[in-house]
Amino acid sequence: MSSIYINIFLRFVMLILIQGLVFNKFDLNGIYDPYVSVVFVLIYPVKTNRIFFLIISFFFGLSLDFFSNTLGINAAAFTIIAFLKPNIMNFVFGNFYDPHGVKMIKNYIIESTIYQKILYLFLIIFIHHFFMFLLESFSIDQLYLVFKKTIFSSLLSLIFCFTFIYLLVQNER
Repeated sequence: MSSIYINIFLRFVMLILIQGLVFNKFDLNGIYDPYVSVVFVLIYPVKTNRIFFLIISFFFGLSLDFFSNTLGINAAAFTIIAFLKPNIMNFVFGNFYDPHGVKMIKNYIIESTIYQKILYLFLIIFIHHFFMFLLESFSIDQLYLVFKKTIFSSLLSLIFCFTFIYLLVQNER
């Protein structure tokens, strides 16, 4: 069980550094950034304590906020997607979803269809980006810009996250 928490800690540090040092500098048209840090929530083990998951997701987002100087926006967005993750998994995977956590994320990735994988990734990424950009603008007048940034950044993040998750799952024991 402690190896799970060591893996969580290593992913925490690795994804913070990759997002903060590499992908925050990656600008497409000056406003669209891929957020591969969402991978932390996407592949977080299902069989751990849910309260611990919410707390660690909050601190993960807060750590990203220190790197990006965004004043808690990432912390809020990561807490929201961590809270919604079980509901999204139940929606996407249906009867295949195991709320008790016997199955690992690797099983979901290997045994599900490509449509389920893409839908799962896209929903988590889209919700994260929508709340992050909504809190960033904090204005109803800029709702069009929020949707535009959300869609383009989500598609860009989806490509990078999909690739990153497959690299991590291939190397998992």
